[in-house]
Amino acid sequence: MNRFISFRAAQTRVSVLPKPSFAGSADTLVCATGRAHSHTALRAAQTRVSVLPKPSFAGSADTPVCATGRANMSLVALFLVLMLIFSEQHVFAQEQFNLSPGKKITLTDAAFSLGSAKLEASQKQVFTRLVEYLAKRNLLNIEIGGHADNQGNEAQNTALSLQRAESVRAFLVENGIAASRIRTRGYGAQFPIADNATQEGRTKNRRVEIIGLSALTGKLLVSPDGKPLPPEARISAIKPSVQIKSAWEEDWREAKMNDELYEAFRLNTSDNAWLDITFRNNSVLRLDENATMFVYGFEAASRLASAGGQSSAASSEAVKNIELAKGNLMVKLREMKAQDTFSVRTKNSHIGFNSASAQASAKVKVDAKERSIISVLQGRANVQVLNDDPRAGQNLDIGEDFGVVVGGAGLGDNLTAQGIVPLPRKPELLEPEERIAPNPNPTPFRWNNGGYTTRLEVASNAEFSEFVHNAIHQNGTANVLLPEGTYFVRLTNIDSIGFESQASLRALVVSSGVPKKAAEHPFHFRILEFLLLVAGGASIWGSFLFQNPRLRWIGAVCVVVALGMFLLL
Repeated sequence: MNRFISFRAAQTRVSVLPKPSFAGSADTLVCATGRAHSHTALRAAQTRVSVLPKPSFAGSADTPVCATGRANMSLVALFLVLMLIFSEQHVFAQEQFNLSPGKKITLTDAAFSLGSAKLEASQKQVFTRLVEYLAKRNLLNIEIGGHADNQGNEAQNTALSLQRAESVRAFLVENGIAASRIRTRGYGAQFPIADNATQEGRTKNRRVEIIGLSALTGKLLVSPDGKPLPPEARISAIKPSVQIKSAWEEDWREAKMNDELYEAFRLNTSDNAWLDITFRNNSVLRLDENATMFVYGFEAASRLASAGGQSSAASSEAVKNIELAKGNLMVKLREMKAQDTFSVRTKNSHIGFNSASAQASAKVKVDAKERSIISVLQGRANVQVLNDDPRAGQNLDIGEDFGVVVGGAGLGDNLTAQGIVPLPRKPELLEPEERIAPNPNPTPFRWNNGGYTTRLEVASNAEFSEFVHNAIHQNGTANVLLPEGTYFVRLTNIDSIGFESQASLRALVVSSGVPKKAAEHPFHFRILEFLLLVAGGASIWGSFLFQNPRLRWIGAVCVVVALGMFLLL
């Protein structure tokens, strides 16, 4: 029995030669191993198995095949399966797909016919794993970049590298991946990853790389030299539980301190949870409990703000940096440059900030009725009314210390008819009166809230990321248990609609070693002290004018009594 076996990585074929006749009885069994001849040819990155047809045996058709022949056939079948697995590993350089920042997927030269952009037919099933990976991450856009070695004509190499990238793109599109999510590039020999002086190096350089893109600006998540794209922001403070999901992740995960954020991140806070996001220019977003937000990035609005030729609808869709689905969001914009803009999108409004002032801050709330309640605390904001409001299509200019409600036209509460309204008055903290206070247990707080509901926040740091107390109070008093230490106090008034005032801030040192300050004396004591000083001064002056020593003594007594009252009382 003759066997001819050749291996080719991109293709597997089994063929059987015609049966030769053997002299002898029909019952004769020829199973000598010496008669089996094998010829093996190995070719790098290619596999083909060809098995010559089973020889015929003279005699009855029922003549059994020898046991050795059956064993060889089983070994060949097993070998074919192993070679398919082996070839898949050579098509993809990575066993696990990962398109997070700094990561890429590499297709080797074995994925294509020799010197061609055509995908090997036998390897197309291998690409279904890539299709499944991208289908589960529908917000992830990719770049497919073809690369070549430096042998031959440079223009032809560049053209072939682009054609190979286009072939991969065509396969993905045919299998359900949206064409709008994919861009292709042919880089030729610009970015080698190995030495082109060796055959092994040139083989590595002939490749196709798949790299993730930032969702809005389309930047590569990994540079040609392998460095990850710098993040848009990071989580600078957090109170669990906060869930987070990026464009390249299939499932939600638990967010943690210093997580890096890129374009198109989704965030969700649970009960009593919150987080701060700090951008590269030190602007900060505070997302409160039970909120859902989509972070597109800071640079996106600046990039798209110049698209003045777009329609207003397209522009408002493109320029958004943040999309707030529900909950409370505090925006603190810092160090804004002349070209910077920033926008927050809700279901029925588009709130834009620009560089009219270097800093801006606002509170945006999406309530249970999906109304947008916007309080501008610093700078100015332009609010575009989108829908669910009689003013749909209008742009509202909101100044500092003013607010507006957008949406909820059919709710019957007529809040939108109020238009732009002033924010509640800032609360005044009355007690503790001093920055240094004794340590009664608990420490009493008292403030003038002007009839509004007040949020009292006491934190152990100036960033208000480590709360000791954070609660809403209906009246103007509260008792807070504070151990000795340094604290920071913030008071904010909130009206019945949900508008918020400017915050009152104060630092407070609680220490049992500080004596209580004596009570302030009524104003008339200060008047008496002043009159005694005047009388004493006049008496002393009169004693010199009239040469009367008695007036001098009277003046001295008045001055001493006045000074004593001031020091002792």
